[in-house]
Parts: sequence; structure tokens; C-alpha cells
Amino acid sequence: MSIGEKLKDLRLSAKRTLKQQSEIFGVTLNTVYRWEHDLTKPRKPTLMQIAGFYDVTVEYLSDKDSKEKPKSKQTPEIEQQLLMMFQKLPADKKYKVLGYVERIFLEHTVPNV
Repeated sequence: MSIGEKLKDLRLSAKRTLKQQSEIFGVTLNTVYRWEHDLTKPRKPTLMQIAGFYDVTVEYLSDKDSKEKPKSKQTPEIEQQLLMMFQKLPADKKYKVLGYVERIFLEHTVPNV
């Protein structure tokens, strides 16, 4: 199965349109179409983002002969919504958001001494 076929399969199994897919990953609708028809491939950072979004490995997506199945767990809806909002932020604001999220994460995961 080619990378394009895998991308299309993941999109369709999530019941998303080409337009929705393009908005999620911050690319044009034509770009998603070209990926799915194996005319181009996503760049490495985008491929990593796609893998994370659909909870599969980059190796699964990029290896034509990969026998690994996608993980069964789908990203919860709230995480998908957050990812879409994050993608729409200007680059300088993304760093601020990531810093804020990191502080919250550390506050809730590091035990108080």
C-alpha cells in the first residue's frame, strides 16, 4: 500500500473531506489531493504531524512494505479541535502557547517537594 493510499484510507476512516484534511494540516486542498494520488509526499514535519494526529507511526506511513497496522486508538475530538486551532495560529504565537502548555504539564506531572 502506497503512502497516498494510506493517507486516503486514514482520512476516509475518520470520515473527513479533503478540505477538512487540508485545514487540519495547514496545506491546500490540492496538496492533500496530490499526496493521496502519490504525486507528491508530505514533508517530514508534516508527515510526523499526520502520524501523530492519526496515532500511527511515521514508519507505517512512509514504508511501502510496512506490515504494521495503524494503532486502533483515535485522537479524542478535543485534541483534534486543539490541533486545528493551533495550526491557525501565527508562528510567533505558537511558541507562547507551547510554553504555556509545557508549564501546565509540568505543574501537574512533577510532584511537589
